[in-house]
Amino acid sequence: MKFSARLLGILCLVLLVGTSLFPQKPSDMAGTWLGAATLDTESAANELTLILEIKEGKLIGAMSDQYGTMTQTPISDIVLEQDLLSFSVAAAGPGGGPITLKFKMKVSGSTMKGTLEIPEMSAKGTWEARKLNIGS
Repeated sequence: MKFSARLLGILCLVLLVGTSLFPQKPSDMAGTWLGAATLDTESAANELTLILEIKEGKLIGAMSDQYGTMTQTPISDIVLEQDLLSFSVAAAGPGGGPITLKFKMKVSGSTMKGTLEIPEMSAKGTWEARKLNIGS
């Protein structure tokens, strides 16, 4: 009796925790993610759109922003380990000089949340995104 109660408790815990125990697969990540990035020095968020897809078995993607300074700009240095996604994107900074946005995200189902860093500007911030269900 005690064994079956313990087993039932473990199964309930696994169901409550959900997919966070299981690693994200690249195929789970494919789609359009809409998010808001806020630098620590700014009060207004910048809307960013990340499009991820699978090509030749690898995760690839592009990012755009609400101002048009990035339009389908390819992302690079993509790493997906368990539920952690990191990537970089090159962009034009203030004054037109090159900058690199570096993202480190924790993915949970159809949401991701994490940090953003722009080394050239010594800037840090946060980014949250949710996966859009296009066509539903």
